[in-house]
Amino acid sequence: MKLPKIFKDKDADLNLIKNKTIGIIGFGNQGRAQALNLSDSGIGVKVGLREGSSNWQSAVESGLKCESIQDLVGNCELISLLIPDQIMGEVYSKLIAPHLTEGQTLLFSHGYNIHYKMIQPPEFINVIMAAPSGSGSEVRKQFKLGKGIPGLIAVHQDFSGNSFELALSYSKAIGLARMGVFESTFKEETETDLFGEQMILTGGIPKLIQSAYKVLLEANYNPVTAWFVCYYELKTIVDMFHSKGFEFMNNAISDTAEYGGITRGNRIIDEQVQNEMRIALKEIQSGKFHKEWMKESESGYPNLKNMRKEEKQNPIEKISKHLLKELCENK
Repeated sequence: MKLPKIFKDKDADLNLIKNKTIGIIGFGNQGRAQALNLSDSGIGVKVGLREGSSNWQSAVESGLKCESIQDLVGNCELISLLIPDQIMGEVYSKLIAPHLTEGQTLLFSHGYNIHYKMIQPPEFINVIMAAPSGSGSEVRKQFKLGKGIPGLIAVHQDFSGNSFELALSYSKAIGLARMGVFESTFKEETETDLFGEQMILTGGIPKLIQSAYKVLLEANYNPVTAWFVCYYELKTIVDMFHSKGFEFMNNAISDTAEYGGITRGNRIIDEQVQNEMRIALKEIQSGKFHKEWMKESESGYPNLKNMRKEEKQNPIEKISKHLLKELCENK
């Protein structure tokens, strides 16, 4: 299998966006990080927010110029949309689309709204993506350390003929190209990102931890001991295989742990679990999950609110807050 090229700082020309004014719409986790990284890279950047936004003062206090979304669209050549998926389409249609002009560039950090056609941009602009493989806080943290996190870039629509180079330039300015960026598509990024979240990052791992902890409590083990083996020690293992791979992890742990992990791990993640993963992927590919999520958001998040309440009542939540506080206070 031929691996895709990794693009780094040396492959990107920062001057492509240095003579442009960049507009960041939104000042949440990603918006704040990318705006500040751009500013630190010497790029002229403004933040666009809806009037009355609670983030307006925060953006100004961070040393950034802030203006209404409508004004920002009219004054910027590259506009980065960094607001929640479920409201992006409405904001675009009301506050962005009427003010777009020929040759501008719309940049996304997630392909969701383009892929599911919540946003259908005009033909006279560029539509590109620079998607960090991590949270905004990590984008900012690693940038300040002189490092970065990797990411994906993609071109959905190339009006000017240099959209790919613009995506590379932007990636360099926010620190992604320090580690490396890979070319993808809006479709691929959207579907794999949703799948990774649901099956591993925010679905599989938390639920596996909660279930394992519950089983140990049912067997009358000490809650603190159970918490350490199910929750706290996870970071050590993740750090090991994250840095050098699973083989490195297996060489670093005991033979007992390696044997037990492989044999029992294959029993837990069996064909039935893999089939559930395949079903979830099909729901993403078909748009079923998208429709479900849009219905949920449009109705005021009734199911999500109930699930949040249930999550707070999970046995591991209370002990995690207590033990993490105690451990941090003793540092």
